[in-house]
Amino acid sequence: SKMNHLNVKVIELVGGKEERGFGSSASSSSQRGRRNVFTSHYPEIQTPLVTRKFLEQNDDKTWIIDAPEPVTADSQVVGRDGFARLPNDTNLGTERRLHIKAAELDHLSGVQTFGYVVEEQPPPGTIDKEKAVALGVKPSKKYGLLKCGISVPNDDGTGEVHPSQVLCNVFRPRKFSLLADHRRVPPPMARLCTNSDVVVHEATLSKKDGVDRIKTRGHQNAFNAGRFAQMLGCKVLALNHFGGLAFGKSLMTDILSEARDGNRGASQIMAAYDFMEIGVPRGGFNFDKKESSDSQ
Repeated sequence: SKMNHLNVKVIELVGGKEERGFGSSASSSSQRGRRNVFTSHYPEIQTPLVTRKFLEQNDDKTWIIDAPEPVTADSQVVGRDGFARLPNDTNLGTERRLHIKAAELDHLSGVQTFGYVVEEQPPPGTIDKEKAVALGVKPSKKYGLLKCGISVPNDDGTGEVHPSQVLCNVFRPRKFSLLADHRRVPPPMARLCTNSDVVVHEATLSKKDGVDRIKTRGHQNAFNAGRFAQMLGCKVLALNHFGGLAFGKSLMTDILSEARDGNRGASQIMAAYDFMEIGVPRGGFNFDKKESSDSQ
């Protein structure tokens, strides 16, 4: 079918060990004369409907794709429903901005791949109404600020009420990490993945393939995927990019078993599939808390 309309924003990450630009404005001398597969397959990318943004690499070897401003008393976003809310209000849905960062992976010489981390802004906590009223703050928009960790004056203006005095629950931001093809995760990307609620990691090879296959093919095995999730405190490990022969219940069971051996029970492990959805509860996964409550 013919594409009649295209509205795309292309973000190009400039820099990195294996940088390979596309398009005339980002091509390097080493790429002259080489066919650009992306633009040759998708000539629409050259149309005016496509906007491009170039991001320079930071000193810590990462790229910041989006970084919302911290929530303050003056922050507000008007949603599609017409209501003004703080920018981390979960009711904003897809209009809520997220922290998005990227870093380079080690795949094959001359082939640049990236990992991405998406983390929400610190979500609002829950307030103890009785405590707030006792401190001189009746239900009002001030409650929204307190939930976001912002101190407010009491209603008669004689003092200040702090979040620590009235919040009964505080929730940590949820984090999702996606790793593209790689044989090694460099430290900058590994640091970004720390304590992810969900990390997507390839499992192309098996541990029995050995280290040499990892180096020559540029892919990882399920055992090391499990080990990676354990070392970085990732709650859920979703395996993807299975080898061409990895089909059938028996083989998939072996892949998951190998990953669990490397993980030592630190994470929940599953095999990913197209259009899979993983629901992460508010405040992220806390399997330790669940296990301790189940044992009581």
